[in-house]
Amino acid sequence: MFLKNFYFISLIVTTTATVHNELGYTSAFDEDLYESVIDNQKCEETLEYMTRNLSVALQFIDASGKIPNGILMGNLADLGNYHQCLDIRYLIDELNIEGKYCMLRVPLNQNLGIALPNSLNIDDYESTLDRKTKENFDNLLRLKYQADLLANRETLTTSRAAGLALTLGVCIPKVCRSKEVFNTLNSLNLTFDEQYCRLPNDKPVSVADYIAIAVFSTILLVTILSTSFTLYQTFILNKDNSEIKKIYSCFSIYTNTKRFLNVNNPPGTIECIDGIRAISMLWVIIGHTYLLTNFVYLTNAIYAITWISSFTSVWVNAAPIAVDTFLTLSGILCVYTVVGKINRCQFIKTLHMFYLNRLLRMFPLLAAVILLQASFIHRVADGPVWTLVASETVQCRMRWWAALLHVQNYIRPFTTCILQTWYLSVDIQLHIVSPIVIVWLFGNTAIAWCSLASAVLISLTLSTTYSFLYNFSAYMFNPTQINGADYMTVYYVNTLTRASPFFIGMVFGYVLHQFKGQKLRLNKGFVAAGWILAFALMAFCIFSIYPVVQADHDAQIFDNFLNAYMRGIWAIALGWLIFTCHHGYGGPINWFLSHQIWKIPARLSYAMYLIHYAIIMIANGTMTTTYYFSDSNTIYRAVSDIMFTFMAAFVLCIFIDAPCSTLQKLLLGKGKPKKETKSESQTNILGSNETGRKINE
Repeated sequence: MFLKNFYFISLIVTTTATVHNELGYTSAFDEDLYESVIDNQKCEETLEYMTRNLSVALQFIDASGKIPNGILMGNLADLGNYHQCLDIRYLIDELNIEGKYCMLRVPLNQNLGIALPNSLNIDDYESTLDRKTKENFDNLLRLKYQADLLANRETLTTSRAAGLALTLGVCIPKVCRSKEVFNTLNSLNLTFDEQYCRLPNDKPVSVADYIAIAVFSTILLVTILSTSFTLYQTFILNKDNSEIKKIYSCFSIYTNTKRFLNVNNPPGTIECIDGIRAISMLWVIIGHTYLLTNFVYLTNAIYAITWISSFTSVWVNAAPIAVDTFLTLSGILCVYTVVGKINRCQFIKTLHMFYLNRLLRMFPLLAAVILLQASFIHRVADGPVWTLVASETVQCRMRWWAALLHVQNYIRPFTTCILQTWYLSVDIQLHIVSPIVIVWLFGNTAIAWCSLASAVLISLTLSTTYSFLYNFSAYMFNPTQINGADYMTVYYVNTLTRASPFFIGMVFGYVLHQFKGQKLRLNKGFVAAGWILAFALMAFCIFSIYPVVQADHDAQIFDNFLNAYMRGIWAIALGWLIFTCHHGYGGPINWFLSHQIWKIPARLSYAMYLIHYAIIMIANGTMTTTYYFSDSNTIYRAVSDIMFTFMAAFVLCIFIDAPCSTLQKLLLGKGKPKKETKSESQTNILGSNETGRKINE
C-alpha cells in the first residue's frame, strides 16, 4: 500500500524536474561567474592548506550536509548551512579562500569496499533486514520508479538501493570543482552528481530588471505626485473630492485607499458572493501551501504520503473544487451584468467593448505580477533551494507572452508563467464563446432556455467524452495511477473539460435576472428540501475524493463519473445557495457570507490569486533545512502566507489596480464621469470592477 502512496511525492518532484529540464533555471544565475572562479592551481594550494590547517577545513566541513537522519522515513536530504558557507572568507598571504555552496546527488548504491557498518549497499544484507525496514526501502524505490516513468526514463530495478539518492548541500572552496575536492580529501570511492553550485552575487541583471526598474519607478513617481496633489487640494484648499479632477488624482494613495476601504453597497448587489469569493480564495492559498510544501525536501516524506490518504486530508484534497466555484461565479455575472442592461442589438454592436473591458481590467495586475516575477521576486531573498524561484523567474522571462495572451493552458502548460494563471486562460476562453449563448437571452424566454440548455449539455458531453475516453483518476495525485502528468495537460487545464460550471453559472445568472427586483414567496418545504439537497451535493463533491486517494482504489467507472459531473454538481449546489441567499432564504448562511468582514478580502481576491503563489515559493526557496510535514506546521505556514499575500495584494491594488481602473473608465467613457449603475457596483465588490476577474486554484 505504501508503494502506491509514494506516487504523490514522486509526481511533484518529477513535475518540478520537468519544468527545470524544459526551461531550466541556469539563465537566472551567472554561469560565467561559476566558470571564471575555477582555478586548478589555486584549488590545489587551497586544499593543501586545508589539510594542514584544521580550523579552516572545519569551517567547510561544518557548513556541509552529512548523511541525514530518518532515511527510512523518507528524509533523503541534508542541505548543510548555505549562508554559513557563502560567508567563509580567509585571506592568507596570497591565498584567498572563500566558500562555494554546491548541491550533490549521492546514489545510495555505493560500492565503498568497506565493512557492513559503514556500507550503503543495502542489497547485500537483505536477509538481515526486518519487514518494516524492507517495506520502507521498497517505498523509497517506488518513489524513484514512479519519477522515472513520468520522466520517460524506464529504469525499473529490483535493487532497493539502486536509483535512490541522497541530496547533500556541501561547502567547497570557490576555486575548486566538487569532484576535485572529493578526489583529494575523500579516501572512499564515493560517486555523486553535481546538480548546481551557488556563489554570492550570482544573479546577473537582465532586461526584465531594467524594464521593471523603469516601469515601477515611473509608477512610484506618478503616485507621489498624484498623492501630493490630492492632499494639497483636500487639506490645504479644502476642496471636495468631486471638485478634484480624476485624471490628476487617479494615482493618489489617499483617494484610492479611501475608496477601496468603503464597504457600503448599493441595493441590488449579490452580497453573499463576497463571502464565497473570500473564503474560496483562502481555501486556495491553504491548499497551495499544503501542495507546495512537497516541492521542498521533507524530513518525513513517508508520513506526508500517508497523510494524503487519511480522512483529515479530505478538505485539502478537495481544494481544487474552488476553481469551479470561480467559474460558476464568472458564468453568473457574465449574464447578470449584461442581460437586462442593454438589448440584443446593442450587445452585438458593442461586443468589442464586452471583450475589451474584460481584458483591460485584467491586464494591469497580471502584467505587474509577471514583471515582478521576472525581476524583483528573484532578488528579494536567497537560499539553498532558490532554484525553485529561479525556475519561475525564467518561465516568466521566456513565456510572458503566453500569459498575457491567455493561451498558456494549451501551450506547454508545465512551463506556464505564473503557474496558477492557467485558470485565467480557461476563463477568458469561455468568455470569448459566451456571446454565442448570451445573444439568445434577450427577448423570448423559451429560446433563452434552449440556448442555455444546449450550452450545458454540450459542455457535459465534452467532459464525459474526455473522462471515459482517457480513464483518468478523479484526483490529480492518485496513488494508483501514473498518468498524472497527462491528466494535468489533457484534462485538468483543458477548457473543453472545465466548461460545465461556467455554463451552469450562466443558467443561474439568467434566473437571477428573471427575478431581479421581485419579492419571491417560496414554499418552506421546497426551500428546506433545496438546502438539504444542496448540502448533500456539496458534501458528495468534497468527500468523494476520500475513496479515490486510497491505495486500493480501482473503481474506474466511479472516477470517470466524478471527472465528468462533479464540477457541474458543485455548480448547481452553489447556484442554489446564491439564488436563495439573494432572495432572502439564506438565513444565517446569507448573514455570514454577506458580512462586511469579507468585502475587503473579496476586493483583493484577484490580486491575492496572482501573487500568493510567488509568496509561497519564496518561503520554500528560503528554507535552510528539510521541512517536517504536519498539519500544525503547515497551517502555521498557511496563515503567514495568507497575511503576506493580503498585504502584497493591498499594495498592488492601491498602486496598480485602482489607478488603472479609473483610467480605463475615463478613457472608455471619453473622460466624462458616469454614475455607477447597480450592475457596475456589483462588479466592483467582486474585486476588480469587471465580471471577468475571478480566482483559481
